[in-house]
Amino acid sequence: MRNLALPLCALPRGPSVNTVLINVTRPADGIVELTLNRDEKRNALSEELLVALEQELERALIDGSAVLLTGAGTAFSAGADLTAGDPTGIYPSLKRVVDVIRGAEKAVVAYVNGPAIGAGAMLAGACDIRVVAPSARFAIPVAKMGVTVPPSLAVELADLVGGARARTMLMTGLPINAVTSVECGFAALRGTYDDAVEVARLCVAGDPATIASIKGAYFSE
Repeated sequence: MRNLALPLCALPRGPSVNTVLINVTRPADGIVELTLNRDEKRNALSEELLVALEQELERALIDGSAVLLTGAGTAFSAGADLTAGDPTGIYPSLKRVVDVIRGAEKAVVAYVNGPAIGAGAMLAGACDIRVVAPSARFAIPVAKMGVTVPPSLAVELADLVGGARARTMLMTGLPINAVTSVECGFAALRGTYDDAVEVARLCVAGDPATIASIKGAYFSE
């Protein structure tokens, strides 16, 4: 239940749009929760939101022992904010966010509370562990949008969901649902927000050096 989360007053901050675009709370000791806070836009990823997310991630990784990332409302993220024009315009900012997550020595858990589309699926895929709500689904409709796929995306998606499923997702835009995401190993489990908090809490309870070594083993160059 989300009303258990307390405002993160301990983190120093000045006036910033970050507190509007990214809601910051502490659902449990050692866990900093970052919520994409554009429910009216299905948490579409704009340049402004991604810059705010990068800043809050860096801050949370200093002040917390694990990060929980989720979306406001009923969607994790609808993908790139198309009102800005070219959907690929956000990719440099998205890559910086992904680099922060992968370069961190602490666990970043995603609670995928609904659809994660395009860049939203890529953001969820960058996290270390994914807990998915029954309503979660993942799609990357690049072929429908005329977006060129870099080799890195194809390889990383194949690692996460399997080669055949990755090609199907990219070429057809067909989604995978919560059940399939667990069956193929993309998600750790199908569960509730409280389940995601518990997974993050278990990461907090782990030895920090070991957690850092696990991250390094997966993401070292």
